[in-house]
Amino acid sequence: MDLNRAWRKACALATAAALSATAAQGAGRYVWDVGEEKATGYRAPYGTTKPLDEELLVPVNIWGEVRVPGYYDVPDGTDIARLISYAGGPTEFASLKSVKLTRPESGGADAVNIDYYLETGDVASMPVLRPGDTVYVSRNKKYAWREFIKVVSELAVIAGTVLLYIKVAEGD
Repeated sequence: MDLNRAWRKACALATAAALSATAAQGAGRYVWDVGEEKATGYRAPYGTTKPLDEELLVPVNIWGEVRVPGYYDVPDGTDIARLISYAGGPTEFASLKSVKLTRPESGGADAVNIDYYLETGDVASMPVLRPGDTVYVSRNKKYAWREFIKVVSELAVIAGTVLLYIKVAEGD
């Protein structure tokens, strides 16, 4: 019985060591399914065939109403929705109906409707990012109203303080 238990323990340790060595080499970190990309024209993030360290990275920027705006090196074939995910997702004040995509070679900005993509799942509506692209997620109307109410409330506090000061000064 002890020999059987020792054998199982040795096999478990050997398997764990082999898995650790494989993970350390990065063999388990894959990004895209090339076959699906050829069939659909879109790179799916699951069922992958290419190691991450062999993937071509594209430098892009994302600004505005995302959790972590900034510069990102993303895998070639990344679309705007995935870039927003890499940046931590949209904030509560993000307007996903008119995300702006600026390309260095075009000299202008194109509007992309992320809400449409989320409602329909239409992958063709998501442009693929190119090197040097900048994505800007603008603020929604909820943010504008919040800022307006904040300014009005601060003005009300100032007006109340002035009126209180006048009333106290007249009482002397």
